[in-house]
Amino acid sequence: MSKQQSNREKRYQAIIDSAERLFTKNSWETVQMQHIADAAGIGVATLFRYFPKKELVIIAVAEQLLSRELGFFHDIQAKKLSGFEKIEAIFHQYNRLKTPDVIDEAKFIDRFDANIGDIVDYETAAAKYFEIRKEIAVIVKDIVQEGQADGSLPQGASVMDEIMTMINNFGLFARKLALMNDILELEATPDAKQQLSIIHAMYMARLRG
Repeated sequence: MSKQQSNREKRYQAIIDSAERLFTKNSWETVQMQHIADAAGIGVATLFRYFPKKELVIIAVAEQLLSRELGFFHDIQAKKLSGFEKIEAIFHQYNRLKTPDVIDEAKFIDRFDANIGDIVDYETAAAKYFEIRKEIAVIVKDIVQEGQADGSLPQGASVMDEIMTMINNFGLFARKLALMNDILELEATPDAKQQLSIIHAMYMARLRG
């Protein structure tokens, strides 16, 4: 790799990292391209050469967040655990109430998924994002098959769809709780963490048979 290419990649990464910090801590409307350029230590004209539109920066941030999630799935797939233990680890990973940073990331992804259709030609612009989601789904399916082979997960053709639905529902529920966390803290029990724990226990009990 040439020095010029290396510098370009470093600059690109600095832009994405700066944008991630800004977009996960603030509303998208208040974050301007100038803010991102200043945070990345570059001129706004340089930023526009990398990303002609703010929407493209938002997509790149979503891809970075989901890529980190993909890294977790690759790691858990490689561990010497039963299929059941791997699925349970996925549920723990999808707990979006762990830290303030995780809550902020969950809020970003929830808004991104809800509004991606508003982006012009989003299927092309966010193609990498959708590919990462597909890759995660393939890994989960492989883990379910492993669990059925080692006997730790229930048998049957419908189990695959059932587990995929559980994971998707748990992830969505956890993200919604993250969005409502401040409000729920003012309400009576069960609080957000208790609700998530109850759903987790219900799903695990079902998978234990």
